[in-house]
Amino acid sequence: MSAYIKRLENLATTDFPVRSPMRQQFLDWYGALPEIARQRPFSMIEFERALATQGRYISPVLLALGWKRKRRWSSQGQYHRYWVPPQ
Repeated sequence: MSAYIKRLENLATTDFPVRSPMRQQFLDWYGALPEIARQRPFSMIEFERALATQGRYISPVLLALGWKRKRRWSSQGQYHRYWVPPQ
């Protein structure tokens, strides 16, 4: 039992990068885009279609990578949400 506890303590204090498959999938897709296509606002639907998953799985990855959420307001009361890459 004490060996198990020591191993857990060792794992808890060890720093190792956590790589999610979604993060790597996003980085691969984004890296394959032409440079001119990278520096623009993206809608979530673009990410969802490119990565074949839902936005709730993509947004934590975007936030961790430094992307910002923005809104474009209109006078009709509707707004468009988009994501801006880090600069």
